[in-house]
Amino acid sequence: MMWYAPVIGYGFSVFAEAILVKSVVETLWDCVVPNSADKPQVRPPVWQGDALARIEGVLYVAFLQIGLGSMIGLWLVLKVAGQWKRWMDDGDEKAERPDGRSVFNIFLIGNALTMLYSFVGFKLIQWVQAERILQVCLVPLSVIALTLAFWAWIPGQRKSRFL
Repeated sequence: MMWYAPVIGYGFSVFAEAILVKSVVETLWDCVVPNSADKPQVRPPVWQGDALARIEGVLYVAFLQIGLGSMIGLWLVLKVAGQWKRWMDDGDEKAERPDGRSVFNIFLIGNALTMLYSFVGFKLIQWVQAERILQVCLVPLSVIALTLAFWAWIPGQRKSRFL
């Protein structure tokens, strides 16, 4: 086994995701409530989500490696259940509190991207071990390019009633 295969796979899952998905999520929040990171009444402290995302990047790859990918679904069910009440909220324009559907959509997009980066990280481990250099290069670069394109597209969609 190549010792660096897990380093590349887990590294992509954790670090590429940390930079790119965080940027997408922050942009989504800024489209809904500008400067929301500075408003604890609107959203929890940003560092909590960042810490959780790093842990998930490791957990998801590990779950896939040991054949327990269904545990990712169970984890997501727990995350959804914990915020269900908030997502039913109608929001409050004066308090700059977005409606629950907007918050839920940001949650879904962030989690979908985190799962994508984790899956690619998982596959990178296999591809590096099998010396499939084309996949090792093209798939992560494609995912990064598509994430960057999505990130650049988001601000043009700004239609929040809070702006």
